[in-house]
Amino acid sequence: MGKEFNLYSLVVERDGEDTLTEPPIFPCSEEPHEPFLVRETPINFPSQNRLLLWGTVRTVGDQFDGDRTDVHDIFAIVWASVMRAFGLASPILRYEEHIIAPNEIGACHVAFTQCPWRISETNFQQAKRSMTAWTSLGFHLLDEVFKWYRIVPFHRSNRAAQEEMSAPWVPLITRYLKNPNDVITSKRRYPNWHYFASRKRGISIIRMPITNITALKRVLSPFSPDMVRGEEAYALFANGIPNAIPYRTIKQGQKLLSLVENKLDRKILILPIDSHCLFIGERTIIAVEGEFGYNTFQKEQELFFERRVIENRVFFAESKITWNTPLNARSMESLCLELIQREPGVIRAKPVGDTNDRDGGRDIVIDWRIPTQHTKGWVEDASQKDVVSGGVKTIRIIAQIKYRSKTIGKRDVQDIRDTLEHYEAGGFLLIAHPRISSSLLDHLEKLRNSTNLLTDWWDSADLERKLKQHPDIARCYPDILTILI
Repeated sequence: MGKEFNLYSLVVERDGEDTLTEPPIFPCSEEPHEPFLVRETPINFPSQNRLLLWGTVRTVGDQFDGDRTDVHDIFAIVWASVMRAFGLASPILRYEEHIIAPNEIGACHVAFTQCPWRISETNFQQAKRSMTAWTSLGFHLLDEVFKWYRIVPFHRSNRAAQEEMSAPWVPLITRYLKNPNDVITSKRRYPNWHYFASRKRGISIIRMPITNITALKRVLSPFSPDMVRGEEAYALFANGIPNAIPYRTIKQGQKLLSLVENKLDRKILILPIDSHCLFIGERTIIAVEGEFGYNTFQKEQELFFERRVIENRVFFAESKITWNTPLNARSMESLCLELIQREPGVIRAKPVGDTNDRDGGRDIVIDWRIPTQHTKGWVEDASQKDVVSGGVKTIRIIAQIKYRSKTIGKRDVQDIRDTLEHYEAGGFLLIAHPRISSSLLDHLEKLRNSTNLLTDWWDSADLERKLKQHPDIARCYPDILTILI
């Protein structure tokens, strides 16, 4: 395995687009390595707004005897986890029932979601070759885990069938899962594993010798995430890919692992892919089905920002901000853009034009979700009118940034309506440093009261209040401000 492990070091050193253009090269790198088969065409996976690579694990009876649910499930889980460790994807697994035996998994499909490559029709063949090469490398590295050369059809004896249910952990797991009626167990010699699964509970358990599990952990060693504790989940980032694992899943996985191994090893490896979370102990792999991908990560990120704003109101309440004038134009505009992006309801904010346009300011186009007016009507079985509906709408807002040594006057902000008409916008936000003049204030209030346009303005006091809520932004711009606690 010496050559393969030299190739393996490439995984640790490279990620992102480099893995597309510089895949591992060895004699069989472009050949398919069954049971891992990268498919010939891309797919548009539900909920994914782009083309994806995908693969399939499917075997035949000549390779493995009996019900092959365990084979398809285990190989797909391990293939997906290796690709996650390499930073090539955080896959989603989808199971296909056997066309003849309805309770058997006939194949397992692996969609390579969160792949860092920008896959298109023009570069798909290159991407497929690269994924095939990385999969081939994974196949060779997994030789220590599955002993591919020893896999031959093995006819199970009655003794082997009895051993499936006689393991002391099987009834413990069954009771913990509240006795599902779809439990599948199997025991094989080559590959050497004891398998338990319930699709209804979304649980797969693989029991293997210590040497095999140790070898698997070596293969997965490039997965070394940065992890933080969030509101409802652990959020983590590894090799350019985000995931999140809810605390309830952590608790469930650890409990299952302790039931199987009769202890809880503190050195367990927890590795998520988009559709499963793996808990790998001394001799056991627990795979829990769920949502552990970008959407779960993003939800946790939003909860984190909400919490941090509240915390910052407390911890930075007495802080003071001093401005380093004259302000650097690009830094000031970048700071304002970041503050806008943190505002509740903002779904997109993009600067247009150039810093040197017009009078030194720059426009920011914002798509902002705001509440709509409630409608009222009679509520059934109610004696009075009540609010029965409400919602949100997206409105385009144009923000302009103006900064002077003293006051921003009316002559500094001109052609507001023309600007809004140009961008087909329904609102205007002025960010003025240090303050606006009384004549400009009157002008903006008149615009707000006499039209249907949403109109607002922030001065330096507003900026300082928002920066105290987001001190991480303030610290990124030491050239224009200093925050003192």
